[in-house]
Amino acid sequence: MKRAQLIALLIFVLVLAACGGSYAAAPSAREASGGEAAPPIAGAPAVPATALDQANGDAKQPAAQPNTTRLVIKTAELALQVESARDAEAQVRALVNQWGGYVVKVETTGADEQMASRVTFRVPAERFDDALAGVQGLAKKLLSRTVSGDDVTEEFVDLESRLRNLEATRDRLLTFLAKAEQVEDALKVNESLSQIQGEIEQVKGRRQFLQQNAALSTISVYLSPVPVTAILAEDGWQPITVARRALRDLLEFGQGLAEVAIVLLVWIPVWLPLLVASVWGWRRLRRLIRRPIAPKPSPPEAA
Repeated sequence: MKRAQLIALLIFVLVLAACGGSYAAAPSAREASGGEAAPPIAGAPAVPATALDQANGDAKQPAAQPNTTRLVIKTAELALQVESARDAEAQVRALVNQWGGYVVKVETTGADEQMASRVTFRVPAERFDDALAGVQGLAKKLLSRTVSGDDVTEEFVDLESRLRNLEATRDRLLTFLAKAEQVEDALKVNESLSQIQGEIEQVKGRRQFLQQNAALSTISVYLSPVPVTAILAEDGWQPITVARRALRDLLEFGQGLAEVAIVLLVWIPVWLPLLVASVWGWRRLRRLIRRPIAPKPSPPEAA
């Protein structure tokens, strides 16, 4: 029983050391780079894992040397005006094949002369600048351009350090598994070994992802046609058009009169009594105004 507890405690210490190794590697990488990430080198190609291993040396060396080639994931977005989006798309495809890349996605909208297209492709990182210049050469007008780079060198170095720690822990667990005499001890070691192996696969997958994205840069190009300015010819005098316009105006005037008549007819209960009362009051007022005023009698003369 004491032997099983001792083995379990030892396995726990090994797993804890393997998980903590990755966190200890991060300060070393920052100290080696002066506390700040170095700016990416334009056009720097992707760095394979073996090259970084040789640059880093063994585990006792600093995590990142100043002369280590940077691992940068480059992306760019362009918006261009071209004579024909269909022809420009075909030219972009041909250039991508020439640069050793491949097309990821193509989106098209519109048709014929109004067709627009968005082409997303990937090219080797060392051909990134050539690809930008080649694609821009197809444009009649450059509408927008965005270029960005994500330096993942420090993360890659940390992954390398973590992977070494995990593999060392795995090797020690394999040694314990080979020496285990009881089934209970072997099961505990095998459980920890499975956990460590899963973490190793995760680290390797992330490392491969960074390598592939740094080795192949992504460029997205939006191709839109040059807008066509319509030239409107000045029309001459057309009697038929004038007659049609006059007839349309006459019909609109007639419709307006009909609408007024309908409204007045509906509102008769309101405006007719008011009209009758107004006429009666006006006539009565006129009678009062026209009635002659009798002269006042003069006072009698004094004798």
